Order: sequence, then structure tokens, then C-alpha cells
Amino acid sequence: IYISNWYMVAALMFVITIVLVAYLPFWQDGLGETIIQGYYMHQGVGMWFMTFTLGLLYYYLPSAFNRPIYSYSLGVLAFWTQMLFYTLIGTHHFVFAPLPWWLQTVAIVFSAGMFIPVVAGTTNFLMTMRGSWSAIGRSYVLPFFLVAVVFYFVGSTQGSFQAFRFTNHLWHFTDFNVAHSHMTMYGIITFALWACVYAILPRITGREPAQLLVGAHFWTAFIGLFAYMISMMAGGTIKGIQWIDGKPFIDSVTGMRPYWIWRAIGGSLMFLSHLLFAWNFITMVRRAKEPVPNAETTAAEPALS
Repeated sequence: IYISNWYMVAALMFVITIVLVAYLPFWQDGLGETIIQGYYMHQGVGMWFMTFTLGLLYYYLPSAFNRPIYSYSLGVLAFWTQMLFYTLIGTHHFVFAPLPWWLQTVAIVFSAGMFIPVVAGTTNFLMTMRGSWSAIGRSYVLPFFLVAVVFYFVGSTQGSFQAFRFTNHLWHFTDFNVAHSHMTMYGIITFALWACVYAILPRITGREPAQLLVGAHFWTAFIGLFAYMISMMAGGTIKGIQWIDGKPFIDSVTGMRPYWIWRAIGGSLMFLSHLLFAWNFITMVRRAKEPVPNAETTAAEPALS
């Protein structure tokens, strides 16, 4: 069985688990509701969105480079360690909350364990790309995949690091968490989904998007996300230090003004990239015709059969 199938089937199976645990009211009284909330947040992101996205990466990257995945064994290691560790880390959002201390510690330990699947998966992806870096510069699909892989490593590693008590003490309740959420949901999942759309839609419709507009979409999204993340991480760190020092709360609010301005600039660029993507999507589906293979679709898109 292909590793991509493992991830996609697991994502569908965990949707059932998420619904049964998070939406049934039987265990949602008192502090139990807080524990379920942490479980729901992380399983929704990590065992549905992220797991399905990793399945797409394991399918499209080998197809795009016309070679097998670098290591099947690394893929198996990454899959099973994610299944083991990710399912018990939701409580790290409530470190220092009035929840059982042992439960918080379990979440922290398993968050640290997530270094294993992240390093294994990232190594697999990058080694699959090895020797084909020039192809990335010539493609309008592969840069999106590359960004997703890089942010998969950076964002997931950051998430594990944030789980520790000494980092929670600094960053919890600050804008740093907003930056982390955007790095993972936007930088990994959204970029990977964009890549898949650009890879498969021209083969379905026979229409290629304008490479200039795809490039504009990529760079406005990437620069916007980068500005958003850096401003929120820097501002969130300063805010956390001010709270620890006992500064008045309003000082942390007024001190965030320049960082929120940069967040607005980054968010505006991200919004512009969405408009560009919508236009590219419309131009590809507006008038379908017989597919005409070219260098781009041949090199960067998998067969549909």
C-alpha cells in the first residue's frame, strides 16, 4: 500500500473519532469540556487537515519528480509515530490550567515525541527533491510544494517547542500563537492544496494558468505570510515579556500597534493572493478543452489513472 493511502485513510478514520469524541455531549461537563476542546482543536488540525495534506505530498512529490519516494521505511516511521504521538497532545494548549498535572505532562512529552515524525517526513520529502532544485525554479507548481514542506518542518517543530512549560509561560495567550497557527494552517496546508490544484486542474480542463499570475500569487502569499508571522512572533514575545515583568496590560496593547500594522500589511497581501488564485482558477475552468501536454504538466503533474 502506498504511504499516501495510509495517510488519507487515517485522516478519514479520525474524522469519525473526532465527531464521536468532540460532538457528543456525554463527557462535556466541567473541566472535561476543556480537555475535549484541546483534543478537538488538535485532532481537527493534525489528524484531519495535516494528515490528509501529508498524504497529498506523499502522492504528488514522487509524481512531480518522476521518481519513487526516497525511503518507504522513513514514511512508515513518520506515519506510525504521528499516529502514536499526535493523538495525545491536545492538552498542551492548557498548560498551567486547572487540569490534572499528569495529563499536561503527557501532552508535553508526546509533543516532544512529534519531533520524530516531523524530522522523518521532512527528510523523506527533501531527499525526494534532491538533485532537482533547478526544476523547482522552472515550475509554477513545485514552489508551493517546497514552501509546504519547509513550513511543515518549521511550524511543527515550533509547535512542539511551544508545548514546554517554560515556553508556555512566555507565549501563551499572546499573538505568538496566532503566528504559529497561520504558519501551519496557511503555510503548510493551504500552500499544499494550491499546489495540488495547479497540478491537476490543467490536466482536467486543458487550460494552463498564466505563469506570471501564478508567480504573483505565490510571492504575494509567501511574502504576506512571512510578514504576518514575523510581526506576530516578535510582538507576541515582547508582550509576554511585559506581562512577566508586571507591566500594565494597556502597555502591551499599545506596544503591539506597529506589529499589528505589519500584520495588516501581510494579511492584505495574503488576501490579494487569494484574488489572484481565484482568477487563475476561473481562467482554467472557464472553457475546458482537450488536454494538451506540455513541459510543465509533464514534469510537475501526476497521471490521474
